[in-house]
Amino acid sequence: MGDFRFKNAEGVEYKVLFRKPNKKYYGDDCDGVCTKDTITINPDRTDQTILNTSIHEFAHAFFWDKKEYEVAKFANACSRFLYNHCKWRREKE
Repeated sequence: MGDFRFKNAEGVEYKVLFRKPNKKYYGDDCDGVCTKDTITINPDRTDQTILNTSIHEFAHAFFWDKKEYEVAKFANACSRFLYNHCKWRREKE
């Protein structure tokens, strides 16, 4: 997957990387991380987990003031709809 960049509502540019988050800081089981200008998503997860993690970390990029449980509920609802109802699946390279 190539580079993807976007700007949040405040104009901050983010880069999205598909690689395992640094286990030194986030442990072995981390699916994704959103920092001040980068979203990192673990590519070794299931399609459903990658979809959920992507939505979750993008929500953090746009809504830093929301609590973790609020972002998680939003991402879970969106990913369930897209994966189960719309049958979204990741394209295989």
